[in-house]
Amino acid sequence: MGQKERAFAAIFAGLFTGFAIIMGLEYLSPYRPPEGLDVENKQQMGDWIQTLPITAFLLLLAIYFVAAVAAGFVANKVAKPTRYRPALIAGVGLLVAGALNLLQFPHPIWFVALSSAAYLVGAWQGGRMAK
Repeated sequence: MGQKERAFAAIFAGLFTGFAIIMGLEYLSPYRPPEGLDVENKQQMGDWIQTLPITAFLLLLAIYFVAAVAAGFVANKVAKPTRYRPALIAGVGLLVAGALNLLQFPHPIWFVALSSAAYLVGAWQGGRMAK
């Protein structure tokens, strides 16, 4: 496998890892949508998000950070002979997906800022840990 193909595989593996961790840990979270809530209905989801306590957002920040660290770690482990680029690209991919989610439903502004940082800082840290 060439270096370019290895880099693409590394980024894909990192993104897959990050998304899998986010989905798994969100599923285990005690702050799941209640029964009967239509998650496709933006108004219902927005109303529910507004009722969540700060601990729900802090837990979500921790989930995003852990997922980004794992994504960056896996990306750089698969890419091997490179520096942090695959890890950071995986972090940006998670950031873009997270931004799309944040645009769909209203979130506290402090959460928007910190979650964006969590993806990038986490991926960078994971990439460093892979060295």
